[in-house]
Amino acid sequence: MIQVFSFDACPWCTKAKKYLDKKGVAYTVRDIEKEPAAYDDLIKLTGEGACPVILFENGEYVRGFDQPAIDRHLDA
Repeated sequence: MIQVFSFDACPWCTKAKKYLDKKGVAYTVRDIEKEPAAYDDLIKLTGEGACPVILFENGEYVRGFDQPAIDRHLDA
């Protein structure tokens, strides 16, 4: 399942989740403020705590709300 690392006050996180909802994509939200393990996992994955990060099942990820990059991963 796709994971979205985000936090509530992040407008780009909201845009990314709304975009995935519009595309009908199932995902799990990993809130880095409410779930310390999510923050730790994000740091291990990317080396920083910036959100959103969309982690795909193949282990690849997209930083930020990069719609063309998200689409490339969804269409792969």
